[in-house]
Amino acid sequence: MTKKWIVLVLALALCLGIAACGDSNATNEVHKIGVIVYNLADEEVVGFREYLQGYIQKTFEIVEFVYSGSIRTQEEEMAFIQDACDQGVEGFLSFRTFDLKAEVELCEKNRAYYLLASGTVSDEEFDSVADNPWFLGMFGPGIELEYQAGLYMAKYFAKDLSNKQYLILSGGAGSGNEMHYQRTLGMLNGFSTLSGVTFGKPAEELAATPSTITVSAGPYSVTIVPGYLSTEEGFVRATNVYTMGRFDVVLSALNVGDFSSVVHGSKLGMVDSYNTRNLQLFSNGTLHYLVGKYSSSVGPAFALMLNAVTGYAGDFRSEGKAIKAAQSFWTSDSAEDYSTKYALSQSETMNAYNFGDLSAVCKAFNRDADLVHLIALAQASSYEAVLVRRTA
Repeated sequence: MTKKWIVLVLALALCLGIAACGDSNATNEVHKIGVIVYNLADEEVVGFREYLQGYIQKTFEIVEFVYSGSIRTQEEEMAFIQDACDQGVEGFLSFRTFDLKAEVELCEKNRAYYLLASGTVSDEEFDSVADNPWFLGMFGPGIELEYQAGLYMAKYFAKDLSNKQYLILSGGAGSGNEMHYQRTLGMLNGFSTLSGVTFGKPAEELAATPSTITVSAGPYSVTIVPGYLSTEEGFVRATNVYTMGRFDVVLSALNVGDFSSVVHGSKLGMVDSYNTRNLQLFSNGTLHYLVGKYSSSVGPAFALMLNAVTGYAGDFRSEGKAIKAAQSFWTSDSAEDYSTKYALSQSETMNAYNFGDLSAVCKAFNRDADLVHLIALAQASSYEAVLVRRTA
């Protein structure tokens, strides 16, 4: 080999070495990301965890997820945030918030990022922290789609309102949970729109009721039972109301959990997620309608967090503010339709959001990644959009 060729080879090697150093974020440092959840046993939480730890962590190899326990109070959440930060966690994917401003301020104090990975808060609450650079934003259906989820479910079950008795399980709608409130409000307005009859009280007031209430509108009645069914108090309250009455349809703003075994002779619809338990409930005829999220829908939220912890947080803000990315629910009204969509949501070979999708919007892997493409990817979350992406 001539000296000229040796110099050329060495120059090429040096260039490759520099390029490798430029992508060091994607190959070396492991970033700890905290995950804040409301109930480790909840099927939706289990699905998200299987995706994040079972797929994302193993595939990307530069992240480690640190999970909270089942967070039931604001004090528990704040304690987890501080403890996780003390262990080197750089940011949090949150699935439960009590006081968004206080949580973000604690993260700011610890120089850690906070992101609502799959949820909805009021515009006022979001705006209170939108300018804080340590708050990245919110992914999820958003207020409008949460409302529509309840609206369309009510309309599905209320095609014939004559002499029907409806039970609405409103979850945390009466205690500040914006998602449950919007879903419940949608249900009530769905009923009144079809019947042309109001309930005598504003739907907004009924949706936020902190105690059980029954209202009638013409030939049908609606009983609203608030409370989380994962708690003993909430479960017992809902069970007592159901067993003491006669209900044609049960509509739930949240996962009904073990309450599904209480339901006999009533049609059941709920807002939850595509998971194994709901597959069983559809198959045995207990569940008749589902509006739900799917586990890999949190992929784009992870991508935003990864951009932040690898040094690119400023590149993924909208005019200096945190972002909102609306993601669609999927809907099924039959066991066959549910099975088809569930298979796509769980497939390892046809994952709705896979490594290729997400790495393309992460600057640690693609220097041309930007906010426009990340939001576009997040919004391409409908069943139809995912099907096109995976079969193209």
